[in-house]
Amino acid sequence: MKVYFIRHGNPDYTTDTLTEKGKEQAKLLSENIQGLGINRIYQSTMGRAQETAAYSAEKLGITPVTLEWTQEISWGDKSGNAFASDSPWLLNEEMIQTEHAYPKGESWKKHPKVCNDRLVEDIEERERALDDFLAKEGYIREGQLYRSKRENNDGIAFFCHAGLSTALVAHLLNIPFWQMIAQFSFDFTSVTKIVMPDKILAPARLEYFNDTSHLRNAR
Repeated sequence: MKVYFIRHGNPDYTTDTLTEKGKEQAKLLSENIQGLGINRIYQSTMGRAQETAAYSAEKLGITPVTLEWTQEISWGDKSGNAFASDSPWLLNEEMIQTEHAYPKGESWKKHPKVCNDRLVEDIEERERALDDFLAKEGYIREGQLYRSKRENNDGIAFFCHAGLSTALVAHLLNIPFWQMIAQFSFDFTSVTKIVMPDKILAPARLEYFNDTSHLRNAR
């Protein structure tokens, strides 16, 4: 099975919609998406992701399915005030500038700037949701690997967000979340392709990351 993570286009976060530039990006993506072999589209509950998906869904003749767990990750205090604290990207920059490093491995979950944030539990919930989804597709996670129970030639696309893509791609590839934050970025309408193993016990494999070649003619 091929799994694509596609970030939304340039947004107006205050209205949760695409800007005119974001609409152009989404349209250019849709004009280049037919060769990817996508036959199912899943989208976030958020408007900017759904608006992005709509262009490609129309081109492919696919009705998107909305999954609540694919909305953007949340951070903030555990009282439920989402986004009350700085984002992981701002925290990462602060850690690097003050500590000249970023947390190694899973130690980020115990870092004093993060350990009391809802981010940790939120990401762990999304990882479980992804593994539950993949189990229904015939891929059972065993440690760092996935056991393929049956042949699956589908191509599925998650139209979602940079934070969620960072968390889930990190989980699939067994890369610590904070390392992904520090060293990888998902640009607007970028396409990242993961290939799941076929009929064996093996790791998920990254085929390509953050492809924005469809934007080469963007204004």
